[in-house]
Amino acid sequence: MSAETLFQLIGVIGFSMFALSFQLLKPRHTIFMQAFANLVLAVHFYGLGYIFPAYVPVIASLRDFASALAPRKIQLICLGVFVVLLYGGWAYVGAGWTDSFALIGSTFAALAQVFRGCFYRYRFCLFAHQSLWLSVYVSVMSVAGMIFMSGIWVSNVIGIARYYFGQKGVSSQEQKSCPVEAE
Repeated sequence: MSAETLFQLIGVIGFSMFALSFQLLKPRHTIFMQAFANLVLAVHFYGLGYIFPAYVPVIASLRDFASALAPRKIQLICLGVFVVLLYGGWAYVGAGWTDSFALIGSTFAALAQVFRGCFYRYRFCLFAHQSLWLSVYVSVMSVAGMIFMSGIWVSNVIGIARYYFGQKGVSSQEQKSCPVEAE
């Protein structure tokens, strides 16, 4: 088995862990499973030869481990530390559009967590995150990443469309009064 195949298989394991994490019943368990999945994905990206895309899941794991059991205020502080580490890492090792898309996509993921009580802001930040990271996965030829993120991307588009077309309508008044600190 070639090294390329081995690291693609490691990606399958990491993304499978992510997919399985959504089946867990307690949010804390989901976050912990995703933190471990991120560590596996770091090995996947590093093995494919991409330093910054490997760095992002490492600091995401640290953020998740630090904030999974914490109150909302501590989670937001951990999110801020994550963003500082994200931009610091990009300034140190970032090169090219792939790393820039990973940086911007991860920034949108952090913003999504700030807006998680505001449906449209949350989902559109996730949409931007997913779109940019899908581009990263294509660029680094992460087969598992392309498959996983394509499914998540389509699911998010369907979810946004369902809300937009009224099956679970969120009024514009609700969105205007949407607090950033909402749980």
